[in-house]
Amino acid sequence: MNKAGNVLVVDDELAIRELLVDVLSDTDYELSTCDDGESALTALKQDDFDLILTDIMMPGMDGIELIRAAKQLKPDIIPLVMTGYGTLDTARAAVKEGAYDYVLKPFNVAELKFAIANAFERKQLIDENARLKEITDLLTISEAVNMIHDEKELLSTVLEFALVKVGAARGSVMIHDPSVGKLRIAAGVGIPEEVMRTAETKIGEGIAGTVAESGQALLVTDIEGEPALARVSHKLPDKSFVSVPLEKREDIVAALPVRTAKRVLGVLNVSKKREGKPFSESDLKVLSILANQAAISLENVRLLASVEEAYVKTMQSLALLLEARDSYTSGHSQRVTELSTGIAARMGLPDDEIERLRLAASLHDIGKVGIPDNILNKAGKLTHEEYDMIKNHPIIGFQVLQPIEFLGDAKDIVRSHHERQDGKGYPDGIPASDLPLTTRIIIVADAYDAMASDRAYRKARTDSEIIDELTAHRGTQFDPAVADELVSYLSERSARAFV
Repeated sequence: MNKAGNVLVVDDELAIRELLVDVLSDTDYELSTCDDGESALTALKQDDFDLILTDIMMPGMDGIELIRAAKQLKPDIIPLVMTGYGTLDTARAAVKEGAYDYVLKPFNVAELKFAIANAFERKQLIDENARLKEITDLLTISEAVNMIHDEKELLSTVLEFALVKVGAARGSVMIHDPSVGKLRIAAGVGIPEEVMRTAETKIGEGIAGTVAESGQALLVTDIEGEPALARVSHKLPDKSFVSVPLEKREDIVAALPVRTAKRVLGVLNVSKKREGKPFSESDLKVLSILANQAAISLENVRLLASVEEAYVKTMQSLALLLEARDSYTSGHSQRVTELSTGIAARMGLPDDEIERLRLAASLHDIGKVGIPDNILNKAGKLTHEEYDMIKNHPIIGFQVLQPIEFLGDAKDIVRSHHERQDGKGYPDGIPASDLPLTTRIIIVADAYDAMASDRAYRKARTDSEIIDELTAHRGTQFDPAVADELVSYLSERSARAFV
């Protein structure tokens, strides 16, 4: 028959210990006894006890000191104290220190059994509430993580959640690059920038590399007691840490004994627990669940990115096919892309905006798919009707790209790449000054490449002539700051041109 719990009785009087064993012999508790606080702590280190029933007034270490030390060793242990009427205030002080309750000597057997049973029941309720809160928190985290479609943001968010859940101040997520067999830091907290940029670990080497190779989580409570790990720990500043593989594991959640082999995507490392406490098995469980969720979400993000990349490449191939219809515009989209992103970099735009601009520039003329060849390739001057058709290509391009949700603002850039600073552009007549800087950049870059390229009806203009045009029309057709940046670049005649 399974025991209801393991109880450690601590009292310096043999008669009391024997009495307690006798009166509790008909219960389902597994009983052990100690005659002082020091031996009780030794017993707690060696065996797994659920409840400690201790006298308060003992020589050497008293009951309150024992409770404090016991809670340090076993945070989940249930403390109960025994006291006489003369030390009732001390018993109440013990409750403030974390004791669940106290029982008075001489014992009333029924009251003693009730106090122990009640303590176990209260502990069970607390544990159930904690588990429910943990499950609720993890579901909330899972929902939040599943909403993220950017790999860097995903890993940073998972790490932040992990540190909060286990009360730690330092951590990292290292991602496996299978092409070189190394782990590199993709997200970190409390780690020097230089380490973030340069640190890498071979699979099978160091703590993280060993975890990645084995696929087995590692919980270290005191690395000084594990010399083999200390030798490969790269002199970690913390004695206690946890390293968990980012790996899809159905058994982590379902608690199934079967473990299928999965590819390890990386390693979650957490250290520097608050107040210098060691990490626990409970922390390991939480981090394992988070790492499992991170692995699933990371695979989903990468799959989505792969699908999105396939969409974009299809659209870009279509744009190149369109350019192939006219030898005069061959390579136009690529040149506009390089020029746009080059101007954006010179103007200090953030990487995410430059990437969005790169995407929009590569697709900006895709709307010409709806323009007849005889108009696109006409050598002479266009009629008003033909020019009106040409002016529709930004709208057609926007409509072609509109169903592709992940393109986001890039679609708006495609629509507006022929607007003007003074609002006299097309298709919507919106002043470019009211549009994002990325759109204003592509307007200038597109115009530059048109001027710098041969056309059926004219030869390409020289840089000097283009500079005159940019200067003459800054503030009317072109954004002044963007035009000035391009003029500055052209004047430098840099050998490392981005055109």
